[in-house]
Amino acid sequence: MDPAIANPAGAATVGARLTPDDRRRHLLEVARVIVEKNGVGALSMESVAAEAGVSRGLVYTYFSNRTGLVDALWHEIEPLWNVEAMPPHEQLLGSRSLRELFDDRVVSNTRWFFDQVESCGLLFHRLQSEPVLESSIAEVRKRVEQDNIEWWARLVEAMGVEKERALVFSALVNAPSHVMWSLIARGQASREAIETVFFLTCRAGLDQLLAADDAIALK
Repeated sequence: MDPAIANPAGAATVGARLTPDDRRRHLLEVARVIVEKNGVGALSMESVAAEAGVSRGLVYTYFSNRTGLVDALWHEIEPLWNVEAMPPHEQLLGSRSLRELFDDRVVSNTRWFFDQVESCGLLFHRLQSEPVLESSIAEVRKRVEQDNIEWWARLVEAMGVEKERALVFSALVNAPSHVMWSLIARGQASREAIETVFFLTCRAGLDQLLAADDAIALK
């Protein structure tokens, strides 16, 4: 790999000959480092040029302006969040019980989510404060959250929880995701610690809810 691509530091690119595609990629990597390290407010055509060790005019060759640079960063990570809605739980059940499916999906979905966080979570987190991306990020978040809430509510209802309570429980289970990935992105908590607490909380919460609904049913 070209050292200029592997290391976005400006010194590595001085005098380097890069293809147009590699040069654009390198400038995006430099922009990503700036945003992850100092926040999106530190991103400018000038800061990218300085860090990359190139002229500002060269940056404008690949990106029309700062907005174009920000959009390019967003498009780099957006596909990671364009996930299809999960199929109905009946199709996933197989020979498992509903409870086994619940436990399996809590683990697999959460680990997939954290895989995305480790791949681009800090950049995603930083870009949220960029006004030009506000509607795009809100749209992605709303779609993913709504699909998840509806899916989990149907599963929990199928397990015997009253419909309204199942919806509330599902919303509560899905709500902490932004806080959790923020903790990881900021280095405030390890993935292992967050996964352990989250898995235990989901399972214990479901147990208590099922017990409460059973008690109501017996009255």
